[in-house]
Amino acid sequence: MDSSELKLWVGWEVRGKQSDSSATAEAFVGSASDDPEAPTRYELIAVAARGFRPPRFLTSAPVADGAGLAGEGTDGGPGFEGLRSVWSLLYRSMAETGPQGEAPYAIYLLGVDPPVGASEEELASFNDFYTHVHLPEVAERRHALRAERFELVDAIRPPYQGPPRFLAVYEVDEEGASHRRHAGPPYRRGPDVWQRHTTPWRLWYRRLGRVER
Repeated sequence: MDSSELKLWVGWEVRGKQSDSSATAEAFVGSASDDPEAPTRYELIAVAARGFRPPRFLTSAPVADGAGLAGEGTDGGPGFEGLRSVWSLLYRSMAETGPQGEAPYAIYLLGVDPPVGASEEELASFNDFYTHVHLPEVAERRHALRAERFELVDAIRPPYQGPPRFLAVYEVDEEGASHRRHAGPPYRRGPDVWQRHTTPWRLWYRRLGRVER
């Protein structure tokens, strides 16, 4: 496994009294930078799923190697004042529709699980359809700048309901983030194993920091 393909996703919530939450949140948002060495920060703007309460804030950062991911490293670094990590997940990049370019305004984050008990042959069919048909199809319909697929490597600090096996991240501009409902003809059905997948996460996060225009 190429360690450069690994990315750590950490969910954050404000700790302590509710009366302190506004100032803490404002500090987190206001101190976001475009330093390439710093984790990318996001703030939740919409949830399109039932029975799931995602963290208000999210960070993502490439992981150079597996060292330091236990103990203090589970929060993806030294942490942020006034925030506590509620989950920490390590994913490996599987595919992308194009190279990274301009910074997105927001991301559409989907968690996807294949059907329970799927065979290796079925998983191969699932991944082939997802990578070569569904990922670019959704990216095109949502006018995404690019899209990327990830597979879970380690649930360092899992969310309450467990992490999805796969993540899809669609990077969109501000206009794309304003259109959150599916429009247009149905997506292609795909093989039977794909038709039986579940999508526990449908989340929209705004990227914090300066946005290229």
